[in-house]
Amino acid sequence: MGVGPTLLGGIVGAAVGVGLHTLLETGLLGKPIEASWFAIIIGLLTGVGVRQANRQHMERSYLRGAISGIVALAAIYGSTVVIAEIMKKRDVSIAAKPATTAVDEATGDEAADGAAATAQEPVETPQETANPALGGMGTMQTRASDLNPWQFVWIAIGALVAYELGRGAGAPKTAEPIDATPPEGLGRATDPSE
Repeated sequence: MGVGPTLLGGIVGAAVGVGLHTLLETGLLGKPIEASWFAIIIGLLTGVGVRQANRQHMERSYLRGAISGIVALAAIYGSTVVIAEIMKKRDVSIAAKPATTAVDEATGDEAADGAAATAQEPVETPQETANPALGGMGTMQTRASDLNPWQFVWIAIGALVAYELGRGAGAPKTAEPIDATPPEGLGRATDPSE
């Protein structure tokens, strides 16, 4: 078992999974879809990447399985961080956009008054909005920190899938085959009463 091909295959598979998860949840291809179950897909792609990188040596290896599971867990966590950052930047840019369009629409003397009025109004970012669950107290957390018990289930299943696929299914190689014939002179025991 080579650790290098295992890491390379796992990282490539995990990167593909993180990219697909980011496209799905941020809505870059259409409507955003919340997919906490995508951790299983990331684990699957990580395990397949490890298998493809180790095609020649797919005997059972627990170390390779452990590396696959760890890479999958890192990718699952990394995808939530990447998605949270993209969504935060998108929300900030959307909140800042109406303030700049108000300045562009004003003309003449109204433009200077409008720019001064717009500059004095603070732009409310998503993190500064009140959280209704706290009764208006506190601030709203980013999307990555929302706790959902099912996320832990999907993460565990994703890591298990990566471990099982990366570990391999072949039997460990034995040193030499076992000969089942008895030594000479120790043949079948006979009963003297026969």
